Amino acid sequence: MTKEQLKSRICQQIDLMDDREVDEFSIFLQEEEKEEHIAQELVIIKGEFKKLTKLVYSMESKLNQKQKELEKTQLQSFFAFEALLKNAKDAIDSLPKASLFGISKLNRAIHSIQEGFGSLSQEYATILELLGIQYAAKVGDRFNADFHEAVEVIEDQTQEDGAIVEIFEEGFLYQNQIINYAKVKVNRWTL
Repeated sequence: MTKEQLKSRICQQIDLMDDREVDEFSIFLQEEEKEEHIAQELVIIKGEFKKLTKLVYSMESKLNQKQKELEKTQLQSFFAFEALLKNAKDAIDSLPKASLFGISKLNRAIHSIQEGFGSLSQEYATILELLGIQYAAKVGDRFNADFHEAVEVIEDQTQEDGAIVEIFEEGFLYQNQIINYAKVKVNRWTL
């Protein structure tokens, strides 16, 4: 049956209907179109909602990643400051305690500077603690490659095997994840 034949047959059937049946059929067709149109709109809206949901999850993931990168970048400046403090303190500690001329003022100045660095170090430690940052190594800790980088190894039978004997550069943990590896000197006995 062709489209024209179907159309002709439907028209013949409609002609046989009374006015009330024609009105009911007309209302039925309009409701079907409305329901079909609403269903199509719902499908489109559902598709758009899925796209938006994926976009939100993607943006949230990227935002979390950027926040972690930003936190790590901000924390790096704290670590650089700590290294600066340590280097300055080491430089002052290496100054001779008494000069050739026996100037006591120089010794008092050096002592004051050392006390100042001690206060700064304590303040720095407090800030790190408030931020939830921990040092990755202490002298006497056992060497752990997950947190430490051995830059020098010694063999000393009087000290514990595998112990950290000196810290050259501090390492840090943030939320139990390594941010900076501690650069350390390790005691290792050879067998």
